[in-house]
Amino acid sequence: MRRSPSHRESGFTLLEVMIAIGILAIGIGAILVAENNSLDVTIRAKRMNTVATLARNVMVEAEREIQGKPFTEVRTESFGKFDAPFADYSWERKIKEISFPKIMSQNQGGSGSGDSGTKPEIDPNAERVVKIATSYLSKATREVTVTILWKDKGENQKYSVSQYWVDLNHEFKMSEE
Repeated sequence: MRRSPSHRESGFTLLEVMIAIGILAIGIGAILVAENNSLDVTIRAKRMNTVATLARNVMVEAEREIQGKPFTEVRTESFGKFDAPFADYSWERKIKEISFPKIMSQNQGGSGSGDSGTKPEIDPNAERVVKIATSYLSKATREVTVTILWKDKGENQKYSVSQYWVDLNHEFKMSEE
């Protein structure tokens, strides 16, 4: 008995089925990888939101501690751990004085006469005012840095944020210390 050509082409061969299963497996694998990456990104975003909120809370607490006090009465370093549900996190706070660059007078810098690149003369009074102002700002300004520490996948992680505070009540002295 002879088969008609249409009957022979109506089914799938084993090779065609295997190719379809392979394509399907690759597609499902790609979807799983994308879903896993999406989950990792979501977890990281949640972690960074938590860390940023904890850092903000420590900074606010530092502001409460410092408010109304001269910088000389405030601890320069402190640290601690958070209560549950954030017991996996700890914090450090450092307060340091900001040093503004010293202004060099023309006498100190030494500009030779006859140089084609001579600097214009600086008024000594203006120079003195700038020195007094930078000295005052150095003593009245602090950098407050809060660092949040935690472990993620067995590795130490940290997130730091800094703020600059000026004590406008700092005593103003007319000297160039």
